[in-house]
Amino acid sequence: MQEEGVNRCWRVASPMGPIPQPENFALVALPMPEPGPGQVLMRTHYISIAPGVRPLLPYAGAEPDVANDGSAGRADASADALPDPTRIKLGERMRAGIVPSMSPFAGGTVGQVIASRHPGFAVGDYIFGGRYWQDYEVVDGDASLRLDLTDLPIEADLTIVGRSAFTGWVGYRHYCTARAGEVMVVSAAAGAVGMLVVQMAKADGLTVIGIASGADKCRFVTGELGADACIDRTQGDIGEALDRLAPAGIDIYFDNAGGAIQQPVFSRLKPFGRLIVCGMAAEYGGMEHSTLPTGLILSKRLRIQGFVVLDHEDEYPAFRADIAQRWRAGQLVYRQEIYEGLEQAPAALAACLTGQSPGGKILVRVHGPA
Repeated sequence: MQEEGVNRCWRVASPMGPIPQPENFALVALPMPEPGPGQVLMRTHYISIAPGVRPLLPYAGAEPDVANDGSAGRADASADALPDPTRIKLGERMRAGIVPSMSPFAGGTVGQVIASRHPGFAVGDYIFGGRYWQDYEVVDGDASLRLDLTDLPIEADLTIVGRSAFTGWVGYRHYCTARAGEVMVVSAAAGAVGMLVVQMAKADGLTVIGIASGADKCRFVTGELGADACIDRTQGDIGEALDRLAPAGIDIYFDNAGGAIQQPVFSRLKPFGRLIVCGMAAEYGGMEHSTLPTGLILSKRLRIQGFVVLDHEDEYPAFRADIAQRWRAGQLVYRQEIYEGLEQAPAALAACLTGQSPGGKILVRVHGPA
């Protein structure tokens, strides 16, 4: 039972192995924060859990080469709230948002306003803009969004119109140059990015082959997302499966995973094929490696095309309008898995990084709607 007037907060307690464990974090009790001018105090309802936060955390052993430096952030991070926007150091609060910035689209939590010193927010409003694993948070009103729950449910800003979905939308729209009739392979196809990319590609008339971990996820990718086929990366030879499913080769590989499965797909790209490097979840813990320099491709935006969604923040309103319209029209499926209670946040992160979830976007519910 939470003590009245206490703000529970997860801090990073120790360097960690490939998969962070609960003992690597400490749940501490802090005083209730007070908003200053232009700020609001929010009560956290949901926290976003994403694999991309792993390389920001301290490693206990050798650090994998995931190009984790300032070049992976926004082109101009000079106005960010933290002096080092890419790392989470020992003793610091655990972040949900990958890069803290003054953008109203860069948060990692949603909640309800319980005190406001900002003219755009009133007590009782719902808000997107928190960045930490904690019960209550003071946020800058100008760097937050007021949410209309009659338009979309509160958790939508972390799921169907959240950062991961925005990443998939930007990657597909800007870098795939997809054409009807082409063959696209999507890794981590059941994940928060992949499931949107699969559906957008199918809507544009592509043949889509997913790659996912486990039979249940593969059934979700084909049965609900509409992919033409899905390869279980835990069973059999991926190259042989691709030769059977795409004997003429592959036009586009939308890669969310990196790691060992990257080379079999890359070697089967057709002339003028495209490798879109969106993420490298399989490499964040150092347990898998690609024969291609995935981190360098991603951070330097090489073509073979790496991209970082932070470069496209001005397009978030267009993305939100597009995806919200599709979702309300029943044209999109978006799965989410919810862990109950702030105490479960470390376990949720571990499940996200190991693929031991049923697929979809992982959230932690801290408090229910008031």
